[in-house]
Amino acid sequence: MSEQVQSINECIDLEDGLRLVYQEPKEFIRYYSIYYGQKYADYFFRRSPASMIEIAAIFDCGYFIIKDETVVGGVFLKPNFMADLFVVPPYEDYEGLVHSLLSHLKKISKPEDEIYFRDIVEEHVPTYEQQGCLIREVNYWMIRPTQAMNPMLPEGYRSRSVSGEDTNEIASLIMKSYRANPAYKQIGTKEDYMNHVEEFIEKYQSNKTMDECSRVIVGKSTNTIVGVCLHMEFEDYPLIVSLAVDPDHQQRGLGRFLLAHSINISSKEYPAARLAVLKDNPAIKLYEDLGFIRNKSVVDMFVG
Repeated sequence: MSEQVQSINECIDLEDGLRLVYQEPKEFIRYYSIYYGQKYADYFFRRSPASMIEIAAIFDCGYFIIKDETVVGGVFLKPNFMADLFVVPPYEDYEGLVHSLLSHLKKISKPEDEIYFRDIVEEHVPTYEQQGCLIREVNYWMIRPTQAMNPMLPEGYRSRSVSGEDTNEIASLIMKSYRANPAYKQIGTKEDYMNHVEEFIEKYQSNKTMDECSRVIVGKSTNTIVGVCLHMEFEDYPLIVSLAVDPDHQQRGLGRFLLAHSINISSKEYPAARLAVLKDNPAIKLYEDLGFIRNKSVVDMFVG
């Protein structure tokens, strides 16, 4: 057992008679799948409790919140991190739990690092703002059914599968595309995006459908990559994890081609296609034109 798990097995006393009791993922999921997963299903696209237990196992820092021997809530919590806080009826004091948990986090977190709050549903954002938390990023999950389509690639371009030799060029393209998009307030390093592409190549090129969905578009006149779409399988459904078109080649139908290709290929095995998009990204209009619908927003926040 890891040092982290040993440390979180202990009961933690909070204020107002509350305490945290660590739960193994299979135990935590009994409450988490209902009071978080089902309650906030219109914010996310989660297929089943089996998918949620995978999330619980990855985080492995799920706590029941206990008051007078009764479970009144639950949360993922560790130093500098909190996610997916829920309350169990008839308990209603969500705001009080946020205050108590934030007070505890400030005691156990590294003071030189930010405290990160992941995937806060929009109805609870004001509660965190009242505690001094700031918004970092607002996202929507989007989804549409898959179907057979006939993607039309504009003249002057060719499309091919992703190669291991494309890593550097794709990373450069993603950075160029994000820098030109005002919705992206923070851009990662070249190394971040190269690692992202390498992870796709290592893991998802062995998944025939995900590999076929993923494409690069090459300009015939320059023989350089001007568009890319990378996929992964997440919670048993395809998820578009990177879609980028060179700003000098936008408004020509390249993004539409990549999405239509994805929907068409995914239809061989999956009933739906999904993506996540920043709130102010102008690409939302393209996605909605192609039949994607938006769920409610989820917000990443932080406090210094």
